[in-house]
Amino acid sequence: MEVIIIEDENIAALSLENLLLKSNFNIKIKAKLENVKKATEWLKNNSCDLIFSDIHLGDGDSFEIFENLSIKTPIIFTTAFEKYALQSFQFTVIGYLLKPYSLEKINLAIERFLLLKSKPHLEINKLNSVSDSYNAKTTQERFLVFKGKQLISINSSEISYFMAQGKNLFLYTINGNSYLYEDTISNLETKLSNTDFFKINRKFIIRHNAIKNIFKYSTNRIKIELNPSPNLDEIILVSSTKNNSFKNWLNH
Repeated sequence: MEVIIIEDENIAALSLENLLLKSNFNIKIKAKLENVKKATEWLKNNSCDLIFSDIHLGDGDSFEIFENLSIKTPIIFTTAFEKYALQSFQFTVIGYLLKPYSLEKINLAIERFLLLKSKPHLEINKLNSVSDSYNAKTTQERFLVFKGKQLISINSSEISYFMAQGKNLFLYTINGNSYLYEDTISNLETKLSNTDFFKINRKFIIRHNAIKNIFKYSTNRIKIELNPSPNLDEIILVSSTKNNSFKNWLNH
């Protein structure tokens, strides 16, 4: 069985590799990849039977890899954060291992993978059911913000985009107001409608009505101008790993 590991922490990658080699199965580690860019390039030109992937990587979330490439290879996510379990089911996930994981849990995850191979249609139906449940439960329509001592509830239709800046997350409305919103951009992504909102990079989740102009910035980069303007010195670029999925989103 050929396996790849996507993990940005060397100790965690070595620990997982050792557990896989000690497992009850004949495992070959085909590659160890430490970030979104390298994993994306490797998967464009290579294949494997099973992917073990951390979620938080040095240059972004591993979800970006699978969104961009539409990976069909079964994935077992390895992470310290339980909150991403539901979001992961939009991909061909067959397992979700919370760190620190044990040899017993590794064996059980691989057994589930082998069960999937023997009964693929049954398992796919189960995964689709979980994915449908995820989409139904996590779409958030109203967002509570503070304006001084006043509480304001903003409907998602009034939002232009969310912008992460340092440790803070800001909500920008169509009429040009901005508010501090208590959440993280990664966690927020799991709560928004995939039809209405798109995470273009690690700093911005935008709604279609926020796009003022779109430009081809380079061979594989797209530049965006937003309305209202966030008044940043830097230009706003779509992550290169999300170009295809961003274009697909614009077509829907």
